[in-house]
Amino acid sequence: MPRETHHKHSSRKGYRRLLDALAALDGVHRVATGKVKPRMGSGRPVAPISKVRPTKSGLSITINADGAIVEAYVVTDRPDEVAAAMRERGWTAS
Repeated sequence: MPRETHHKHSSRKGYRRLLDALAALDGVHRVATGKVKPRMGSGRPVAPISKVRPTKSGLSITINADGAIVEAYVVTDRPDEVAAAMRERGWTAS
């Protein structure tokens, strides 16, 4: 079964690629975007993914996109392995 990424119609290419790369990780069943909010303030984000929080269905992440903060959800039965894979790829700060 192919892995799915649910994109909002207004999503930009930068974080679309990140979401598709997340969906391709071993152990990820699905990736879906949630709220998209404008990013306030200047400065560049330290990492593409600023927060990773465990949920019942996997992980909730916050993506720092160009001019926006994007909430996304990673559906997985192996959240620790997926979080480690994100760290290895340099997608998270810690």
